[in-house]
Amino acid sequence: MTTTITEKKNKEQDTKKTELINKKISTFNHEEEEQVASRLAKELNLSYVDLNIFPLDIEVLRNISEEDSVNFKVGIIKKIGKKAQIVTSDPTNEETLRFLKSLETDKGWEINIYVISQSSMDNLWRKYRENILIETLDFFLISLSGKDLDEFEEKFKELLSLKERMSEMNTTEILKTVFSGAIKMGASDVHFEPQKTSIRMRYRIDGVLQSIGNFFPPAYKSILSRIKMVGKMKLNLKDIAQDGHFTINIDKENESERVDIRVSIIPGKYGESIVLRLLSQSSIAVDVESLGLKGLSSEQVSIQLSKPNGMVLITGPTGSGKTTTLYSFLKKLNTPNVKIITIEDPIEYEIKGISQTQVQNDKGFTFSDGLRAIVRQDPDIILVGEIRDNETAEISINAALTGHLVFSTLHTNNAPASVSRLLELGIRPSLIASSINIFMAQRLVRQLCSHCKEKYRPAPETIDTIKKLISIISPKSKIEIPKTIEFLYKPKGCTHCNNLGYKGRIGIFETLTINEKMEKLIIEMASESEITKAALEDGMVTMTQDGIIKVLEGITSMEEVWRVTGQTSFLQDLYENLMAQSLSRSILISEKNLTDSNSYIKNLTKFKDNIKNINSNELFEIIIASALLLSAGDIH
Repeated sequence: MTTTITEKKNKEQDTKKTELINKKISTFNHEEEEQVASRLAKELNLSYVDLNIFPLDIEVLRNISEEDSVNFKVGIIKKIGKKAQIVTSDPTNEETLRFLKSLETDKGWEINIYVISQSSMDNLWRKYRENILIETLDFFLISLSGKDLDEFEEKFKELLSLKERMSEMNTTEILKTVFSGAIKMGASDVHFEPQKTSIRMRYRIDGVLQSIGNFFPPAYKSILSRIKMVGKMKLNLKDIAQDGHFTINIDKENESERVDIRVSIIPGKYGESIVLRLLSQSSIAVDVESLGLKGLSSEQVSIQLSKPNGMVLITGPTGSGKTTTLYSFLKKLNTPNVKIITIEDPIEYEIKGISQTQVQNDKGFTFSDGLRAIVRQDPDIILVGEIRDNETAEISINAALTGHLVFSTLHTNNAPASVSRLLELGIRPSLIASSINIFMAQRLVRQLCSHCKEKYRPAPETIDTIKKLISIISPKSKIEIPKTIEFLYKPKGCTHCNNLGYKGRIGIFETLTINEKMEKLIIEMASESEITKAALEDGMVTMTQDGIIKVLEGITSMEEVWRVTGQTSFLQDLYENLMAQSLSRSILISEKNLTDSNSYIKNLTKFKDNIKNINSNELFEIIIASALLLSAGDIH
């Protein structure tokens, strides 16, 4: 028994010795092979590199095909502009040299040649095969042509035909169509949602989800695998959330456009759900003048953008257009004599001439950490993606008070509520009053399709509501209010708008400028309603009112304004309160008011029609003057 154990131990030791010897021989052979390659490089006055320890970038390998690499024993390990670092295991081979010469003449490359060993060459070829494997899975996901987009438009002139065909497509056709359709229709997101028996796909177009079609689970498994592969996510993990990203390059005749895709995958009852966020540079190519600001709001924003310091805070929920507005501001201010630095989570769009950095919470690099570093970089303008905590708020405000113009965002429902939010974050009222230049709240409403919108006569109750809400707009707002409301517009649907009735979006805004009166109210910790009333008196227009003005101009519909702004109870209550306050204090009735009222009441049957044409700024005085002339006891 003892002998058997001893023999077993001896055998194990012999095996280990053999493995160690083989390892040493292998190491010796590798070292000898690398030494031979190194000596050859010196003899030819070339550089040498060991690819077994040099990190290879599979994206760089795409610059030379696998076929050429194998045939001519070459590879590319680095490329910056026209400068390329080329490796070869056979630097004296005539065919290799001819191929390298063709790269210089045909592609205009400036080549620096490195000698490598055969094992390094084999290692590079293995990387090529890995790269080719990925390419076979995702070639159509990362590259689309203008022809693909044109073919999509020809086949699917509206959403209805796309929905009908989706169930008939194979996996490749589905993915190609999904991305072509999303780009062509201007979708911001693509949703794949596993149901009990099928997979539902939807586009978010102009902020609203539109059902596109359904397909069966077998096809979805292939789609899911491909998206995970190109998004650099783990294929075998199915019970945890994963995030990834990839890029689609759209090659057109005279230009090339890049669309970045953010991937979010979460597990669900019937399988993994995918949401793809499309980020196109063209979607933020918006000038400040095209945002939709009007009257005093437009003037105030222009003034604040020209200031050298202070803070501009934009508020609203996710998807309200805050990023587009911020980037339009930066685009306007981005000049050679100004340094702009941003810290974002994540960087959604790249802007030339601006230094952009990204939050990395997993590495301990937060908004506050980044902001501290940015201040030391001598910037003129700083963009902080979002103020989420006391530390970020305090550093941002301190930067605004020390000679920097700071832009950031908050999650609040309206502009006046931003004051309360900063107080909740622990910022002293005096600091809010002295550092903030302007609060801007915003939402995005869909624009009616100019080709098919329909005129209609609204119900009397709707007209009455509109009149009440716009009657409390101050003349200081510099908004021209229509005297009469006869018609509004509603969506219909045509081929130009994919049968949705809407095409594109525009902002509705609420701007609260911090003047001396506002500073005093903030320091006194006035309530949100008190700040709102004071702001309205100074000419602030609420988002609802701005939306209604755009409804009256035929830009959007009442349904859209109600959808994004919610209830109007606050404005209704404010209207009633202002009426009550006006009746309880002395009112100055001019001679003109009395003269006009006298002419109106001569024919009471036409009085109702006459007051429709009265400017809303004079309407209240005319009503009171008419009541006095008629000796009325009550006004209802």
